[in-house]
Amino acid sequence: MPTAYLALKAIESKLLSIDTPIADILPDFKNKGNIFHLLTHSLDYRFPMSSLKNLTPLEIWQRICSHKFEIPPGQLFNYGNANSILLGKILENIHKMPLDKLAKEKVFEPLKMQNTGWHPLEWTSADSIIPSEICPWRSRELRGETHDESAWVLEKEFGAVGSAGVFSTVPDILTFLEHILESEFLLEKLTKNAFQNGNDCTALGFELNNPKFMGEIKKGEAIFGKTGFTGTSFICKPQSKLCLVILSNYTYPHRKPNADRINEFRVKVKKLTSAFHSI
Repeated sequence: MPTAYLALKAIESKLLSIDTPIADILPDFKNKGNIFHLLTHSLDYRFPMSSLKNLTPLEIWQRICSHKFEIPPGQLFNYGNANSILLGKILENIHKMPLDKLAKEKVFEPLKMQNTGWHPLEWTSADSIIPSEICPWRSRELRGETHDESAWVLEKEFGAVGSAGVFSTVPDILTFLEHILESEFLLEKLTKNAFQNGNDCTALGFELNNPKFMGEIKKGEAIFGKTGFTGTSFICKPQSKLCLVILSNYTYPHRKPNADRINEFRVKVKKLTSAFHSI
């Protein structure tokens, strides 16, 4: 949520361009690719980040930066955490501050999102946080710590990473979405398909018109949103100013083989919400 938003704001303020090469800001990155490819998840990272969880933080970072792409950038929509991790490091470099501090200063505090941020056990009690999984890899119940394994490992060396680890509440996320609805620049970026190939569909930084978790998309309608692995999601219909936030611990006590059930639930809640909104 904050990583993509901060990148779009950096583009709006001319600190970045969608054409800025990744390697110009991150010399460790050994491939072709630019900010557009990170925001649209169109780099060829066809491997699960969880497969790297037993490596050291520096080894994970080196794998991300040196991975050889078989498909040229921009030709394949392939959602993956590596894109957001790189984007987070780019934001840190151009703003000269850690990502969690940057998000707090530029997003959470200005919007009075007092219950949002990384590492919540530093600023709230464990009792106020729902557990996300009984994790066999970490041999404990996860509560208030980054759920994604590779992101959790990376934090040991790099601090907060752009792909995972943010905790929040429904009111705070609704505040964030209401803020987006007030920005012509952001809405223009989030309601238009970033791809020209006609095969894939995504907005810059957020998903666009994905029926898998958004349900039926009417002709001419634009719905942007985002899902989280543990069962979280939000969608926003700018035309009707309808925002829906779902926070759940679908992965508790143990993660499921796929997201089919939580996506079915998301679609049903969206239908119900839309029905009430239209009355």
